[in-house]
Amino acid sequence: MTAAERRRLTQGFTGTVRDFQVRRERSVVSGDNEIEIWHFRIERHDDRGNRMDPVPVEMRGLTFSGSVSNGDEVHVSGRWRNGTLRVEEFTNLTTRAQVKGKSYGRLHKVALVIAVILMLAIAAFIVSNWIAIWTAPTGEPDDWLPTDWRTP
Repeated sequence: MTAAERRRLTQGFTGTVRDFQVRRERSVVSGDNEIEIWHFRIERHDDRGNRMDPVPVEMRGLTFSGSVSNGDEVHVSGRWRNGTLRVEEFTNLTTRAQVKGKSYGRLHKVALVIAVILMLAIAAFIVSNWIAIWTAPTGEPDDWLPTDWRTP
C-alpha cells in the first residue's frame, strides 16, 4: 500500500458532534456479549466559516471510557469503511477527555493462540508416546539368560 493510499484511508477531523446515537447489537465473536455502537456526525466549517460536508463517525466497543454529547467539539481520526469513519478512540476537546472503546478482541486472540498451542502440545505428547510404544523392542533381550529368572 502506498503512502497516498494510507493517507486516504486514515484521516483526522475536528468539528462539532451532531445526531449522537447509541445502538446495541450482539457480538459476532461471542453471541453472549452485546457491543455498543456510537454513531454521530462531525459538523465542520472551513476558515471562512463556510459549512463543509459532515463526517459520519462510528465507534464500537463492549464499554467506553469517556463520554461525548451533542455539541461537544472533538478531534477524531480513523479508517474509512463503507463511507463511515471508524474510530477506536478520539479526543473530546470540550471536556479534554480521551474517549476509548474497550474491546476484548485482543484477549480473545490471545486465548485462541494459547488454546491452539495447548492442543498442539497435547497432540505432540500423544504422537510421541504412540511412536515410543510402537517402536519399542519386543521379545527377549539379547543378553537374556534363563538364570535371570528367579524361582521360589
